[in-house]
Amino acid sequence: MVSAADASALSKPPHGGPRHAVRRSRWRLPLALALALAPTLVLARLLLYLGLQLPAPVGDGVLFASVAQYHCGTGRFETPIFPLDPTGAYRYIWHGIGWPWLLSLLNPTCSIEGSFLSLSLVMAGTAALAWWALARTHGRLVCAAFALVVFALQAKLMFRPEVLAIALVVAAEALRARERLWSWAWLLSLLAWVQPTVFLIAAAHAALALDRAGWRTLWRDAIPGLGLALALHGAIAAAYPFPLADLLHGLSLQGQSFASRDDGSLFIYYLRSDFFPALGLAMLAAFALAAWRRPALLLLLPLIVYFGLRVPPAFYNLVPLFVALLMGLLDKSHTPVQAGVRRHALMVLTLTAALGALGLAQSVARDAVGVWRQHAPPETALASLQAAQARPQGVCGVPSWFTLLLPADAFEPNHQPVLRTCPAQGGVDLVAATAMANHARVTECQRHAVNALPPWLERTAGRLFRSSTGYVVELCPAG
Repeated sequence: MVSAADASALSKPPHGGPRHAVRRSRWRLPLALALALAPTLVLARLLLYLGLQLPAPVGDGVLFASVAQYHCGTGRFETPIFPLDPTGAYRYIWHGIGWPWLLSLLNPTCSIEGSFLSLSLVMAGTAALAWWALARTHGRLVCAAFALVVFALQAKLMFRPEVLAIALVVAAEALRARERLWSWAWLLSLLAWVQPTVFLIAAAHAALALDRAGWRTLWRDAIPGLGLALALHGAIAAAYPFPLADLLHGLSLQGQSFASRDDGSLFIYYLRSDFFPALGLAMLAAFALAAWRRPALLLLLPLIVYFGLRVPPAFYNLVPLFVALLMGLLDKSHTPVQAGVRRHALMVLTLTAALGALGLAQSVARDAVGVWRQHAPPETALASLQAAQARPQGVCGVPSWFTLLLPADAFEPNHQPVLRTCPAQGGVDLVAATAMANHARVTECQRHAVNALPPWLERTAGRLFRSSTGYVVELCPAG
C-alpha cells in the first residue's frame, strides 16, 4: 500500500514494486497538469481584472463592491441598491463590514480600476497563503492544486465577502495544523464581521472537528485567550459606525428578504455552477470523506441544508466550509491508520483542482470573447450616459455596475439601479449590450454594432457563457 499518497511521496523515486509505481503515477499526471495550468490560468484571470476590469461586475457582488467604493470616497458604509435601512437612508447595516472595509483600504484611487486591484491583491495573497499552509507537510503538486482550487473559488465569487472568508479560513486552518489553537480561534471569530452566516457554520465545524487534546489546550489557556478575544471584538464593536442593534435588525431584514426569493435551483448553483462546474459534487465528496473520518460532522447537515440548499440555494455560504474540509482531509497530523483517508483526500483534491481549472478557463474564454466583440472601458458607459442625458428624455435604469462609477446620491433606493433623473414617463434605460436578450422591449432599442459571431457559435457561446461581460450599453425605452 502507498504510505502517504501525497505530492512529496509522488515526487520521490518509486519503490516497493510496479504496483506502487502505478498507484503513484495515477495521481502524478493530473496533479502535474494542475501545477502547469495554475500559473497560466491565474495570470490570465489577473490580467483581465487589472488591465481591462473584466468582467463587468454583476450579481450580488456589486452590492459589496459599491459599499467599498463609496466608503473609499466618502468614509461612509452605504449603497443605494439594497435598500434595507428602515430609516430610509443608504446605510450598509445588513451584512458584515470587514470585506468592504478591506476593499476600500486597498483601493488607491477610489475607482473601479482600484476595486479590481484590491480584489486581485486579496486573491493573489490567498493563493500564496494556501501554498504556505500546506508547504510544510506536502509537496509542490498538492500545494499548487490547492492554491488553484482556492483561487478558482474566489474568482467565481468575485466581489462577494466569502472571498475574504476563504482567506481567513485558510490562515486559521494553517495555524490549527501548527497547534496555535487560540490564534486559530481568533481568526475564525473575525468571520462574524465578514460574513455572519459563514461564521455560524465555521464555528459549528470548529467545535465538531476539534479533538479532545485541542479542547484541553484551549481550556488551559482560556483566560488570556478569551481576554484577547473580548478585547479584539470590543475594539471592532467600538469602531463600528452604526448602533449594533441596527446591525442585528438589518441582518434580520436581509434574511427575510433572502428567504422570500425563489430564483435559481440546485442544478444551476451546484451542478452547472458557472466558472466552477460540478462544484456541488466536489463539496459532497469532501463532506462525505470528512464525515467518514469524523462522524460527528454529520451534525452539520441541518446548517448545510438551511443555509446552503434550501430555496434559493446559496452555495457561497458553504464555500469556506468546503475549503476547511479540504484542509482537514489533507492534514497529516492524524494517526497512520488514516493514510487511506489521505489517499482518498488526494483524489478529491485532484478532482476539485481539475474542475477549478475548467472554471477558470471558462471565465477567461468568456471575457476573451467579450473583448473581441465589444471591448470598451468603463468610461465608455459614462460617455453613453452623458450623451443620453443630453436628450430630452431622462435616464432611468442602468446596469448595476454604474454604482461603481457614480456617487450614491445619484440613485433612488432600489434593488435595480434607477437614477434620480428618471422622469415619471418617457424615460429611457441604459441596458448592457450583453443583457439585451433579457430586455422586454429589445426590438425598440438603439442597437450598436458588435463583432457578430456565426449563428452556431453564437448559440454555443450562449450555452457556455450565461453571464455578462463588458461595459457597452444600449438605449432602450424605460421599463
